Amino acid sequence: MSDFLSKFNKKNYDDLLDEQDEKGKKSDKPEEPPQKTEETASALESESMPEPLSTRSSRRDDAVEELEIDPNYQKKRRRMIWLIILGTIIAFVLIAFIYYRAVHAEVEDFVGNPVSDARTWANKNDVTLELSEEYSMEHEANQIISQSISAGKKIRKGKDIQLVSSLGPDPEAVIPLPDFSEMNQMEAQNWIEENKAENLQLVEEYSDDVEEGEFLQLTIRESDIDASEYQRKDSAAVYYSRGKEVFEKNITIPDFTGKTREEVEQWAETNEIEMSYEEKDSNSVEAELIISQSESPEEKIAKRDKMEVVVSLGKATEVPNFGELTIDEATANYPELSVMVKQRFHSDVPYGKLISQSVEAGTKLTEKDDMEVTVTYSEGRPYLGDYRGQLEGDLPRLFYEEYQSKGADINYIVKYVDSSEVKGTVVSMSKFNEFVPMTYTVEIKISNNASAAANPPEDFEDEIDASFEEVETADSGE
Repeated sequence: MSDFLSKFNKKNYDDLLDEQDEKGKKSDKPEEPPQKTEETASALESESMPEPLSTRSSRRDDAVEELEIDPNYQKKRRRMIWLIILGTIIAFVLIAFIYYRAVHAEVEDFVGNPVSDARTWANKNDVTLELSEEYSMEHEANQIISQSISAGKKIRKGKDIQLVSSLGPDPEAVIPLPDFSEMNQMEAQNWIEENKAENLQLVEEYSDDVEEGEFLQLTIRESDIDASEYQRKDSAAVYYSRGKEVFEKNITIPDFTGKTREEVEQWAETNEIEMSYEEKDSNSVEAELIISQSESPEEKIAKRDKMEVVVSLGKATEVPNFGELTIDEATANYPELSVMVKQRFHSDVPYGKLISQSVEAGTKLTEKDDMEVTVTYSEGRPYLGDYRGQLEGDLPRLFYEEYQSKGADINYIVKYVDSSEVKGTVVSMSKFNEFVPMTYTVEIKISNNASAAANPPEDFEDEIDASFEEVETADSGE
């Protein structure tokens, strides 16, 4: 077997090729008879084969060893050389590609993404960011607006890339507010989003009167700012209705009878109950305690529901009809009331009859109320007195006290005349000692005599008599 394989080394292989060529040339000669060829082949086979060994040698005897020559050897050899060259080129290109990839980075699409994403990419790929900022309506704050190198292109590590980030919408921009009363809630929300009015809040509130989604009010924090001059930075709120709020009846009503009003107020405030209070006097329940309630104890009630309790005012005093009482009876019969009696002239109400009372008859007054009652009785028609002999200086006081303070508009006019009376003395009146209308003016004549002797005082004689009595008493004592 080793002899057989030894024929395939390079030298033997070339020799065999030469022999093959020679055989090819001889093949042009006439062929010998087949029998001779077979004999020659048998002789050669017997010479070349070693002496057979047992069963293996018997099999080799039956087979004719043939030696094949590859006519494409040179072609294959050249192909191998080209493959080696091609592999070398590919390896070089691959190394260059790997190196290029190692020192370059592919730029991502940063537009619309946060600045933080770009910083992360730059730190990872050893690229320097040059960041500038500007206002934008299309991009949110801190989002990338544009980049100097398009997405997908390569950038060498260590180089710079310029990015423009958004500051959001311009807060100084003027955006006149629309008439929100003509817009529903959805339309208002769309307007806010379209105009990036971030400081204009849309607030929903419950309302018992306005339907859900309808406009309630617009408030701007700076009250001097008009809606047409509104800037994006200004704080404002537009309110829309959430409709009527409905609550579950899950609040148990306690028994307030005999409890204080303060306890009821605290319970109502804690549970957001609209409590109303009716005040009523009571002879059996102390003041400020609950007499009754509109809803039965242990029943359920919901937030914002209405309820009423009756609060005691304590024992009450009923105001009488003072028209049935005299002046003396009015002041004496009702000591718990502070009765103030007045008297006034009246053209229609007779003397001593009631003209009015400040608190209506039948009204019940308690300690909580003002117990003062003013009653006015009539003095009848005004009666003009005789003021002759009075001094002019006393007339204003007399007319006020006697008439004007009691509701009668009685006045006077003065005429000065020559008279024997002392100057300033009333010498005559156009009317006196008779009834006059509620509005009347009397003519009074005053003496103008400056040379007349002064009249002695009315009590002058009494003073003289008293002096004489003192003298007589002194003499008798001596």
